Amino acid sequence: MPRTHELQQTDPVRGQKFGSVPCVDARELAGNDAAVIATIRDACLNTGFFFLDHAFDSEDTISRVLGQMHAFFALDDADPLKQAVNVAVTKTSQGWTPLYGELPYQPGTIAHVESFDCGRRPPQGSDEPPNIWPEMTDFRRDVRACWDALTDVGTSVLEGLSLAAGLERRFFADRCSSQQFNTLRLLNYPENDAPATDTNVGISAHTDFECMTLIYQTAPGLELLATDGDWYDVPGHDGRLLVMLDDMMERWTNGLFHATGHRVRNTGEQRYSIVMFFAVNDDEIICPLEDFISETNPAKYAAVKQRDHLHRELEKAARNRDASS
Repeated sequence: MPRTHELQQTDPVRGQKFGSVPCVDARELAGNDAAVIATIRDACLNTGFFFLDHAFDSEDTISRVLGQMHAFFALDDADPLKQAVNVAVTKTSQGWTPLYGELPYQPGTIAHVESFDCGRRPPQGSDEPPNIWPEMTDFRRDVRACWDALTDVGTSVLEGLSLAAGLERRFFADRCSSQQFNTLRLLNYPENDAPATDTNVGISAHTDFECMTLIYQTAPGLELLATDGDWYDVPGHDGRLLVMLDDMMERWTNGLFHATGHRVRNTGEQRYSIVMFFAVNDDEIICPLEDFISETNPAKYAAVKQRDHLHRELEKAARNRDASS
């Protein structure tokens, strides 16, 4: 599959890929059901992504976060509550990134999105800085509850992906357990009247830089590059999570499982998205595993660490921004 710099923002959407996308019941991930693992493997090989149903024990988890997102993003940008967590003030990647502040993964694109990002809880006794939270009633509690729920289901998905790749169950989950580079992003795509063009986008085309991504969206707008090489529209709110594979998964499996190219078009309509990135532990060196290397399929990727890959890809996006300014 193409990497971020090889993706084409201008490629047309072929249609809506809905009925043919596999869906896995999250409640069945805990077992060793061969049919479930076969469904995941088939999705990774023949589609490149899949849906996850019954991912939350309670619908309150998502509804509370959506309520917090609505309250926070509805604030005026000059409101002290927003400005206190502005990344320009915090000098970190955590907090609020204003509209148009998203890095352009494709040159010349403008992202019509604002976000609130948070990371893991700092380990006790570490000098890792704490997360930045707006002083809004129960905001931290509700977002952390979502983080925990997505962590739980994401760990089960990583186990299923390991088995689907023919590895021992805990391979991916153990190597993504520290959460050091994990991020939960709350994304707001506000209503706007900008024309939907290859320049005016929600977020430009890219693959995610971690191991796996979970996405919940309230309305259409997300477009995915399937393994057949065509772009497809993803349905809006139906209560399910979308599972996408990321760069580190592709590297470990030497391209057997492809990172999912994706982009968000500017629909002009209000849309929220909740995104959880599962990254690889800092002490891991990621390179193609021997299981996926052969004389006819030599190693396609050099060894890399998650931290370095993240830094390099974000630097590329920053250069796109600087070239347009």
